[in-house]
Amino acid sequence: MYGTNMDNVNTSSRLIDTMITLDMVTKSQQQPPKFDWSVDLIDSIWYHISRYLTVNDIHRLTRTCSSLYTIFASHDFWSYLIRRRFGHAIWHRSIKNSLLLPDDQKIVDLSRRKPCRSKSIYFELLKRKRISFADFNNFTFDTNRNYTTIVESSSLNGYVLYIKDTIETCYSLHIETMFENILPGNYDVIWRMKLNTPYMFGETEFFASAEQVNPGKTAYMRWTQDDFLSMYSCFYCDIAKTNLWFYQTIGTVEINGNKPCNVFISMTNHDSIHAKHGVYLDYVELKLRLE
Repeated sequence: MYGTNMDNVNTSSRLIDTMITLDMVTKSQQQPPKFDWSVDLIDSIWYHISRYLTVNDIHRLTRTCSSLYTIFASHDFWSYLIRRRFGHAIWHRSIKNSLLLPDDQKIVDLSRRKPCRSKSIYFELLKRKRISFADFNNFTFDTNRNYTTIVESSSLNGYVLYIKDTIETCYSLHIETMFENILPGNYDVIWRMKLNTPYMFGETEFFASAEQVNPGKTAYMRWTQDDFLSMYSCFYCDIAKTNLWFYQTIGTVEINGNKPCNVFISMTNHDSIHAKHGVYLDYVELKLRLE
Protein backbone atom coordinates (compact mmCIF):
# COMPACT_ATOMS: atom_id res chain seq x y z
CA MET A 1 0.00 0.00 0.00
CA TYR A 2 2.81 2.36 0.92
CA GLY A 3 4.61 1.69 -2.36
CA THR A 4 1.46 2.31 -4.36
CA ASN A 5 0.91 5.70 -2.73
CA MET A 6 4.49 6.71 -3.43
CA ASP A 7 4.10 5.72 -7.08
CA ASN A 8 0.98 7.88 -7.36
CA VAL A 9 2.78 10.85 -5.81
CA ASN A 10 5.71 10.46 -8.16
CA THR A 11 3.39 10.19 -11.15
CA SER A 12 1.49 13.34 -10.14
CA SER A 13 4.74 15.20 -9.59
CA ARG A 14 5.99 14.22 -13.03
CA LEU A 15 2.70 15.34 -14.60
CA ILE A 16 2.93 18.72 -12.89
CA ASP A 17 6.55 19.13 -14.00
CA THR A 18 5.57 18.23 -17.55
CA MET A 19 2.71 20.75 -17.55
CA ILE A 20 4.98 23.50 -16.22
CA THR A 21 7.58 22.69 -18.85
CA LEU A 22 4.99 22.74 -21.64
CA ASP A 23 3.63 26.05 -20.39
CA MET A 24 7.11 27.58 -20.35
CA VAL A 25 7.80 26.30 -23.86
CA THR A 26 4.48 27.67 -25.10
CA LYS A 27 5.14 31.11 -23.58
CA SER A 28 8.64 31.20 -25.05
CA GLN A 29 7.21 30.53 -28.50
CA GLN A 30 4.58 33.26 -28.29
CA GLN A 31 5.36 36.49 -30.21
CA PRO A 32 5.38 39.79 -28.29
CA PRO A 33 2.34 41.99 -28.90
CA LYS A 34 2.62 43.76 -32.26
CA PHE A 35 3.04 47.55 -32.19
CA ASP A 36 0.36 49.33 -34.22
CA TRP A 37 1.98 52.64 -35.24
CA SER A 38 -1.32 54.04 -36.51
CA VAL A 39 -2.97 53.65 -33.10
CA ASP A 40 -0.22 53.54 -30.49
CA LEU A 41 1.49 56.81 -31.49
CA ILE A 42 -0.15 59.77 -29.77
CA ASP A 43 -1.58 62.56 -31.93
CA SER A 44 1.10 65.09 -31.01
CA ILE A 45 3.80 62.80 -32.47
CA TRP A 46 1.88 62.59 -35.75
CA TYR A 47 1.61 66.38 -35.72
CA HIS A 48 5.39 66.56 -35.41
CA ILE A 49 5.90 63.99 -38.19
CA SER A 50 3.62 66.02 -40.48
CA ARG A 51 6.20 68.84 -40.50
CA TYR A 52 8.34 66.66 -42.79
CA LEU A 53 5.49 65.55 -45.06
CA THR A 54 3.95 67.11 -48.14
CA VAL A 55 0.20 67.57 -48.45
CA ASN A 56 0.12 64.61 -50.85
CA ASP A 57 1.91 62.47 -48.26
CA ILE A 58 -0.71 63.39 -45.68
CA HIS A 59 -3.53 62.53 -48.08
CA ARG A 60 -1.97 59.13 -48.76
CA LEU A 61 -1.70 58.41 -45.04
CA THR A 62 -5.38 59.19 -44.52
CA ARG A 63 -6.19 56.28 -46.86
CA THR A 64 -4.21 53.72 -44.87
CA CYS A 65 -6.52 53.36 -41.86
CA SER A 66 -9.40 54.99 -40.04
CA SER A 67 -7.18 56.11 -37.14
CA LEU A 68 -4.94 58.26 -39.33
CA TYR A 69 -7.92 59.55 -41.26
CA THR A 70 -9.44 60.76 -37.99
CA ILE A 71 -6.20 62.54 -37.04
CA PHE A 72 -5.41 64.16 -40.39
CA ALA A 73 -9.00 65.15 -41.17
CA SER A 74 -9.50 66.92 -37.85
CA HIS A 75 -9.89 70.64 -37.31
CA ASP A 76 -7.11 70.62 -34.69
CA PHE A 77 -4.56 69.14 -37.10
CA TRP A 78 -5.08 71.72 -39.88
CA SER A 79 -5.24 74.47 -37.29
CA TYR A 80 -1.80 73.30 -36.12
CA LEU A 81 -0.47 73.41 -39.70
CA ILE A 82 -1.74 76.98 -40.18
CA ARG A 83 -0.02 78.19 -37.03
CA ARG A 84 3.15 76.29 -37.93
CA ARG A 85 3.41 77.52 -41.54
CA PHE A 86 1.92 81.03 -41.42
CA GLY A 87 2.57 82.17 -37.85
CA HIS A 88 0.55 82.97 -34.76
CA ALA A 89 -0.99 86.24 -36.01
CA ILE A 90 -2.47 84.68 -39.16
CA TRP A 91 -3.60 81.63 -37.18
CA HIS A 92 -5.32 83.85 -34.62
CA ARG A 93 -7.07 85.88 -37.34
CA SER A 94 -8.11 82.86 -39.42
CA ILE A 95 -8.92 80.23 -36.81
CA LYS A 96 -9.73 81.95 -33.54
CA ASN A 97 -12.09 84.26 -35.38
CA SER A 98 -15.20 82.10 -35.55
CA LEU A 99 -16.91 84.31 -38.16
CA LEU A 100 -14.33 83.56 -40.84
CA LEU A 101 -15.38 81.00 -43.44
CA PRO A 102 -18.32 79.41 -41.64
CA ASP A 103 -19.70 77.92 -44.85
CA ASP A 104 -18.52 80.04 -47.74
CA GLN A 105 -18.92 78.35 -51.13
CA LYS A 106 -17.04 81.17 -52.86
CA ILE A 107 -13.72 80.41 -51.20
CA VAL A 108 -13.46 76.66 -51.71
CA ASP A 109 -15.09 74.43 -54.29
CA LEU A 110 -16.40 71.80 -51.94
CA SER A 111 -16.50 68.18 -53.06
CA ARG A 112 -19.05 65.61 -52.01
CA ARG A 113 -17.28 65.21 -48.70
CA LYS A 114 -17.09 68.66 -47.20
CA PRO A 115 -13.60 69.40 -45.82
CA CYS A 116 -13.16 70.73 -42.32
CA ARG A 117 -13.13 74.49 -41.93
CA SER A 118 -9.47 74.88 -40.96
CA LYS A 119 -8.37 72.67 -43.88
CA SER A 120 -10.26 74.92 -46.31
CA ILE A 121 -8.58 77.99 -44.82
CA TYR A 122 -5.14 76.34 -45.01
CA PHE A 123 -5.43 75.68 -48.74
CA GLU A 124 -6.80 79.15 -49.40
CA LEU A 125 -3.83 80.70 -47.58
CA LEU A 126 -1.45 78.40 -49.45
CA LYS A 127 -2.84 79.14 -52.92
CA ARG A 128 -0.91 81.61 -55.08
CA LYS A 129 -3.15 84.51 -56.09
CA ARG A 130 -2.17 85.68 -59.57
CA ILE A 131 -4.02 87.20 -62.52
CA SER A 132 -2.46 87.09 -65.98
CA PHE A 133 -2.62 90.30 -68.01
CA ALA A 134 -3.14 88.17 -71.11
CA ASP A 135 -6.52 87.05 -69.76
CA PHE A 136 -8.63 89.96 -70.97
CA ASN A 137 -11.75 88.55 -69.29
CA ASN A 138 -10.29 89.51 -65.91
CA PHE A 139 -9.36 93.09 -66.84
CA THR A 140 -10.99 96.38 -67.72
CA PHE A 141 -9.05 98.56 -70.17
CA ASP A 142 -9.45 102.08 -71.44
CA THR A 143 -11.05 102.27 -74.88
CA ASN A 144 -8.37 104.52 -76.37
CA ARG A 145 -6.22 101.75 -77.82
CA ASN A 146 -6.31 98.16 -78.98
CA TYR A 147 -4.47 96.09 -76.39
CA THR A 148 -2.72 93.04 -77.80
CA THR A 149 -0.91 90.01 -76.45
CA ILE A 150 2.25 88.37 -77.73
CA VAL A 151 3.67 84.89 -77.24
CA GLU A 152 6.10 84.55 -74.33
CA SER A 153 7.18 81.06 -73.28
CA SER A 154 8.46 82.17 -69.87
CA SER A 155 5.18 83.83 -68.86
CA LEU A 156 2.43 82.55 -66.59
CA ASN A 157 0.20 81.19 -69.37
CA GLY A 158 2.29 81.59 -72.54
CA TYR A 159 1.17 85.12 -73.46
CA VAL A 160 1.82 88.62 -72.11
CA LEU A 161 0.27 92.03 -72.58
CA TYR A 162 2.47 94.33 -74.67
CA ILE A 163 1.90 98.09 -74.54
CA LYS A 164 3.05 99.56 -77.84
CA ASP A 165 1.37 102.68 -79.22
CA THR A 166 1.96 104.30 -82.57
CA ILE A 167 2.60 108.02 -82.89
CA GLU A 168 -1.01 108.53 -83.96
CA THR A 169 -2.45 106.97 -80.79
CA CYS A 170 -1.32 109.19 -77.95
CA TYR A 171 -3.82 108.67 -75.17
CA SER A 172 -3.98 108.22 -71.45
CA LEU A 173 -3.74 104.66 -70.16
CA HIS A 174 -5.83 102.78 -67.62
CA ILE A 175 -5.80 99.07 -66.70
CA GLU A 176 -7.68 97.58 -63.76
CA THR A 177 -8.59 94.19 -62.35
CA MET A 178 -10.06 92.62 -59.23
CA PHE A 179 -9.01 89.82 -56.90
CA GLU A 180 -12.16 88.29 -55.44
CA ASN A 181 -12.83 86.83 -51.98
CA ILE A 182 -9.41 87.33 -50.44
CA LEU A 183 -8.98 86.37 -46.78
CA PRO A 184 -8.13 89.10 -44.24
CA GLY A 185 -4.43 89.83 -43.85
CA ASN A 186 -1.54 91.81 -45.30
CA TYR A 187 -0.53 91.16 -48.91
CA ASP A 188 2.38 92.38 -50.99
CA VAL A 189 1.20 93.52 -54.43
CA ILE A 190 3.73 92.29 -57.00
CA TRP A 191 3.84 93.05 -60.73
CA ARG A 192 5.91 90.89 -63.08
CA MET A 193 7.03 93.00 -66.02
CA LYS A 194 9.73 93.53 -68.63
CA LEU A 195 10.86 96.73 -70.37
CA ASN A 196 12.28 97.37 -73.83
CA THR A 197 13.35 101.01 -74.32
CA PRO A 198 10.19 102.20 -72.55
CA TYR A 199 8.38 105.43 -73.34
CA MET A 200 6.01 106.24 -70.49
CA PHE A 201 6.06 110.02 -70.17
CA GLY A 202 4.03 111.64 -67.45
CA GLU A 203 3.33 109.86 -64.17
CA THR A 204 2.31 106.22 -64.09
CA GLU A 205 0.45 105.24 -60.92
CA PHE A 206 0.13 101.70 -59.57
CA PHE A 207 -2.60 101.27 -56.97
CA ALA A 208 -4.21 98.51 -54.88
CA SER A 209 -6.87 98.68 -52.17
CA ALA A 210 -9.31 96.41 -50.39
CA GLU A 211 -12.96 97.09 -51.20
CA GLN A 212 -14.09 97.85 -47.65
CA VAL A 213 -15.93 100.69 -45.95
CA ASN A 214 -12.87 101.35 -43.79
CA PRO A 215 -9.96 99.78 -45.72
CA GLY A 216 -6.60 99.26 -44.11
CA LYS A 217 -3.28 100.02 -45.72
CA THR A 218 -3.34 100.65 -49.48
CA ALA A 219 -0.51 99.98 -51.94
CA TYR A 220 0.67 102.85 -54.12
CA MET A 221 3.68 103.48 -56.36
CA ARG A 222 4.34 106.29 -58.82
CA TRP A 223 6.87 106.08 -61.64
CA THR A 224 8.10 108.72 -64.06
CA GLN A 225 9.82 108.16 -67.39
CA ASP A 226 13.17 108.26 -65.56
CA ASP A 227 12.05 105.44 -63.27
CA PHE A 228 11.11 103.27 -66.25
CA LEU A 229 14.46 103.96 -67.92
CA SER A 230 16.32 103.22 -64.69
CA MET A 231 14.61 99.84 -64.32
CA TYR A 232 15.23 99.13 -67.99
CA SER A 233 18.96 99.73 -67.47
CA CYS A 234 19.02 97.51 -64.38
CA PHE A 235 17.40 94.55 -66.11
CA TYR A 236 19.03 94.68 -69.52
CA CYS A 237 21.56 91.88 -69.94
CA ASP A 238 24.52 93.05 -72.06
CA ILE A 239 25.92 89.54 -72.43
CA ALA A 240 22.73 87.98 -73.79
CA LYS A 241 21.55 91.24 -75.38
CA THR A 242 18.09 90.73 -73.96
CA ASN A 243 15.66 92.28 -71.51
CA LEU A 244 15.00 90.41 -68.29
CA TRP A 245 11.75 89.95 -66.41
CA PHE A 246 11.63 91.46 -62.93
CA TYR A 247 9.24 91.57 -59.98
CA GLN A 248 8.17 94.98 -58.72
CA THR A 249 6.42 95.28 -55.36
CA ILE A 250 4.26 98.39 -55.38
CA GLY A 251 3.38 98.16 -51.68
CA THR A 252 1.29 96.26 -49.16
CA VAL A 253 -2.49 96.11 -49.06
CA GLU A 254 -4.30 95.29 -45.82
CA ILE A 255 -7.68 93.57 -45.50
CA ASN A 256 -9.31 94.30 -42.16
CA GLY A 257 -12.17 92.59 -40.39
CA ASN A 258 -13.17 88.96 -40.29
CA LYS A 259 -14.62 88.32 -43.74
CA PRO A 260 -13.12 87.87 -47.22
CA CYS A 261 -13.33 90.82 -49.58
CA ASN A 262 -12.23 91.93 -53.05
CA VAL A 263 -8.98 93.76 -53.80
CA PHE A 264 -8.92 96.41 -56.54
CA ILE A 265 -5.75 96.75 -58.68
CA SER A 266 -5.01 99.45 -61.27
CA MET A 267 -2.31 101.04 -63.43
CA THR A 268 -2.96 104.56 -64.75
CA ASN A 269 -1.10 107.15 -66.82
CA HIS A 270 -3.02 110.38 -67.46
CA ASP A 271 -0.63 111.80 -70.04
CA SER A 272 -2.55 112.19 -73.30
CA ILE A 273 0.20 113.78 -75.40
CA HIS A 274 2.86 111.09 -75.74
CA ALA A 275 2.68 107.58 -77.09
CA LYS A 276 3.33 104.75 -74.67
CA HIS A 277 5.22 101.60 -75.51
CA GLY A 278 8.01 99.25 -74.49
CA VAL A 279 6.21 97.70 -71.49
CA TYR A 280 5.46 93.97 -71.16
CA LEU A 281 3.10 92.86 -68.38
CA ASP A 282 2.89 89.21 -67.34
CA TYR A 283 0.81 89.06 -64.15
CA VAL A 284 -0.05 90.77 -60.88
CA GLU A 285 0.09 88.79 -57.64
CA LEU A 286 -1.09 89.12 -54.06
CA LYS A 287 1.46 87.46 -51.78
CA LEU A 288 0.48 86.89 -48.16
CA ARG A 289 2.92 88.44 -45.71
CA LEU A 290 3.90 86.19 -42.80
CA GLU A 291 3.36 87.91 -39.46
